[in-house]
Amino acid sequence: MSVADTIQRPAVSAGQSYRDVLGALSAAVQQPNASLALLLVNVVGVSKLQARLGFDTCTALLQALSDGWIEALRGRGVIIPLGDGSYCVIVHAIRNSGHAVLAGEKLARAADDAMSAAMVAVKPQLNIGISLFPSQAAEPEKLLRLAQLAAAAAHHRTARVLLFDESCAAEVLTPWKLGDAFAQALEAGELSLYYQPQVCMTSGRPVGVEALMRWLKNGKPVATPDVFIPLAEEAGLIYNVTWYALSNSFRMAAECAGLSVAVNITPGMLHHREFIDMVQTAAATWGIRDKGLTLEITEGGLIADFGQAVQRLKMLREMGFRVSIDDFGTGYSSLSYFKKIPADELKIDKSFVMRMMEDPSDQRLVETIVGLARQFNLETVAEGVEDRETFDCLADMGCTYAQGFLFSPALSAERLQAWLQRNSRDLRLRAAE
Repeated sequence: MSVADTIQRPAVSAGQSYRDVLGALSAAVQQPNASLALLLVNVVGVSKLQARLGFDTCTALLQALSDGWIEALRGRGVIIPLGDGSYCVIVHAIRNSGHAVLAGEKLARAADDAMSAAMVAVKPQLNIGISLFPSQAAEPEKLLRLAQLAAAAAHHRTARVLLFDESCAAEVLTPWKLGDAFAQALEAGELSLYYQPQVCMTSGRPVGVEALMRWLKNGKPVATPDVFIPLAEEAGLIYNVTWYALSNSFRMAAECAGLSVAVNITPGMLHHREFIDMVQTAAATWGIRDKGLTLEITEGGLIADFGQAVQRLKMLREMGFRVSIDDFGTGYSSLSYFKKIPADELKIDKSFVMRMMEDPSDQRLVETIVGLARQFNLETVAEGVEDRETFDCLADMGCTYAQGFLFSPALSAERLQAWLQRNSRDLRLRAAE
């Protein structure tokens, strides 16, 4: 079977297509004075396109894309379908990198024309990754690998055409490597919970802590939660991570009677079919009731499936747990959503609190949130309280609780116990030791 024959076949096996690509590349690079570009073209979301248009219509559209690319390249390109809307395009007589990118732009415009002709109003995203012979790679396998990395980076950047450079490899491979390392860390017990105290604004006494996950290796941070929690979700590990956080938080609540422990819950876990059972199991294990646990969910995380989120939160409150809306003010929910959320407190994002003494607009925003919470009989927690001036201002507003370096950073379980013994009295006039 020739490479030209593969263009006429909309369905080919991945293994056969890969051999076709390597065979065509091997032949191309052996030509005298060869200078070419390999373009890996991905039509994103082909399965959704098939659902919208039907299989036959989608197949005809993809064939029209190939035909349009052949015409756009004017005989200088070889097109090999890989299946699932992916194609390798070998373009000969490439003079420089700009010339290669121009070829990619021609393919993108030809795809737009083909989809417009087919009256596809909502066009699927197109990503084109480019690698060059001989300047970037001399072997067919490496040339294909570099084009794959460029295409993946283009998808991440929502770019249509991207020429490979070292930033593509770093952008694509680093999260994968970090994800593998995180999975190993979970197995090796390298995750731990640290606890940051929360202080009552009126009594000055510790009333709770927020459980914050840390990934440490040899005592040093590997990555922050905003990096490794998405990795855990992508790798399907968030269930295990959440169980670890819940079980250890319940244990802390049991060991510190009267102290509420707040745990961050991702939107995906809130909607997980086993999440309610997970909470009940952890509670039964440690015998925690009477609002010993506060579940924090971000404001924006409620919107994707608001109805189900409300039902889940109601169930959790009926079980005796508190619900906190985290990072309030940074999401996109309207007041029509807000009034329906079954919650006990609002957590004011530290980005507002830490700037409120320098920026009057942030101070007004914090005051508005505190006032709004009061109208709905909700308590408020201000994060990022680092100085007495900010604390006093929040107290004057009527904020309920404060959390921040004025009192303590996040502490290990052992250091928290010692901190609580030292600081059981009024903390309003003391900074963190």
